[in-house]
Amino acid sequence: MSQILNLSAHATDEDAQFLTSLFVYHLVERCGGQLQLSAEDVRQIRENLSSKMVQIQLGDDVRLRIIDRLPELR
Repeated sequence: MSQILNLSAHATDEDAQFLTSLFVYHLVERCGGQLQLSAEDVRQIRENLSSKMVQIQLGDDVRLRIIDRLPELR
């Protein structure tokens, strides 16, 4: 089950995956080109994301949010 909820009628799920990756690269660049996570950080993030998903909306702006997973998608 994809963890990206694509809310755009103008983009495919592949486009949404690509844009999500671009957001990650943009975030890392804005943080000085490096993000560092410990093994414990990764474990906690993975645990938290099991009940979350990424929501992407495309329009005049591109919006990326982390939301609670819909019950039917759990």
